[in-house]
Amino acid sequence: MAFSDNLKSFLEKTFDGSKEFLNKAGAQAQTWSEMGRLRIEILRLRQKAQSLTSRLGANVYELLVEKGEPMIGSSSQGIEELLNQLKAIEREISEKESAFRLAGGKDADLDGDGRPG
Repeated sequence: MAFSDNLKSFLEKTFDGSKEFLNKAGAQAQTWSEMGRLRIEILRLRQKAQSLTSRLGANVYELLVEKGEPMIGSSSQGIEELLNQLKAIEREISEKESAFRLAGGKDADLDGDGRPG
């Protein structure tokens, strides 16, 4: 086999190997991007749920203490709407956490201060 044939064969194998590597790297980068997006959405939803929980507590306090309501239930003024919003957020968080795990994410990546472990 001539030198030019050997060189051509080598370059074709190198090109094919590089192409395969780049395809795999691109797929991994897309997975990491998706996991990052899901992680940010999950943390944002958790923060929103925490804010709604605080509002719920303030509404309960207002009804009990400031308005002197003897009984408060899930259908009390201002309570039912917040509970429905919290339930919807909990479902959305659960769906996104499942998608995060399917993409290869770990629960530990969603806990703590928001920084990767």
